[in-house]
Amino acid sequence: MSDAFAVAAVTGTLLAVLQDAMDRTVSGAVVTLLPPDEVTAECGLNVFLYRTSLDGGWLNADPDGTRPGESRRPLLPLVLHYLLTPYAAGDAQGLAAHRILGAAMAALHDHPELGPADLGAAAPFSNLHQQTEPVRIAPVPLDLADTVRLWTAFRSRLRLSVAYEARPVLIESTVPGRTPLPVVRRGEHDRGPEAAAALGRRPALAAATVPVALPGHDLVLTGHCLDSGVAALRLAHPLHGSHLVQDVRTVSDTEVHATLPEAVAAGTWSAVLVLVAADGTERTTEAVPVGVAPRLTGTLPLSVVRDAEGTVVLEVTCVTPVHPGQRVELLVGEVPVPAEPFVRATSALRFRLAGARPGRYALRLRVDGVDSPLLDAASEQPRFDAAAAVVVT
Repeated sequence: MSDAFAVAAVTGTLLAVLQDAMDRTVSGAVVTLLPPDEVTAECGLNVFLYRTSLDGGWLNADPDGTRPGESRRPLLPLVLHYLLTPYAAGDAQGLAAHRILGAAMAALHDHPELGPADLGAAAPFSNLHQQTEPVRIAPVPLDLADTVRLWTAFRSRLRLSVAYEARPVLIESTVPGRTPLPVVRRGEHDRGPEAAAALGRRPALAAATVPVALPGHDLVLTGHCLDSGVAALRLAHPLHGSHLVQDVRTVSDTEVHATLPEAVAAGTWSAVLVLVAADGTERTTEAVPVGVAPRLTGTLPLSVVRDAEGTVVLEVTCVTPVHPGQRVELLVGEVPVPAEPFVRATSALRFRLAGARPGRYALRLRVDGVDSPLLDAASEQPRFDAAAAVVVT
């Protein structure tokens, strides 16, 4: 998701892409961002954001990481409409302006998406580069009537121009949502609902019986036909690459245990079981999601003091380090608080919570939708860990 500077980030990135195209194809052409009635007749291309609208396909969409039972304000999904107009002083035949326009259209044809690398380099003031959906750039046909109405509104003479739209630009609300505490027990023996289906004899993983595991702890995977060879576990993550876990123990035809390496970063990974038969034949299962949880470290519970305006700053440490590009939040009771920006992998994080009220609140660190443990593992009865908390005074 992105912040309120996302509109400026898209415009700034378009400016960078088009200026690079001008530098390579039309010597001396400069890209500007002026209203059409303020453009001087110099050699260049003017990019004007003349309209914004809502993207109906994203209305009422929940922000990334929202779980069932949690509530957050819907996204603000914008479509940005731009008008590209070439200018060339002293160009009697108009060929220079046509070259500029052609170079701009060719550049956007070759660059139909603004990806994280483009946005991060051209607009570091915004976190739009963390939006999972790329911003797509597409031409929009304008008939003569639409073009005349636009230039009449600009109070300028009609000029050759083309329209483009950029979508989706997903702006996340700053109003805190609600992240209720998890259910401690789900029915008798905490087994929850159970279902079974007829299964074939091809090795297959069904799920991780513990939805969230900690580095260094055992991960239990269930499925069928899992004892048909020597097993290894391959973990893959789009940001952290892959890990091959060799410490895999086959318990039965339907269950394997694997010890997660200490270096596995927090987040949602995909797990694939690799089975090597006695004749060397290798078979792999379909991937299942595995959540690797962060763990809060340091002195717990935290103690913080509000300032005169009721704001508190919470500083926490965790293992393993979190990386730029990951979505990091601290859940203070039922209030999610986003992390302050960081530019390199770090184990030390800062969070600023406005309007805090005195009291004791449960504390969870959420990295890419995976929460740090909240239950007391040493207790025989399910209960919240007294240390996973913050005391606000």
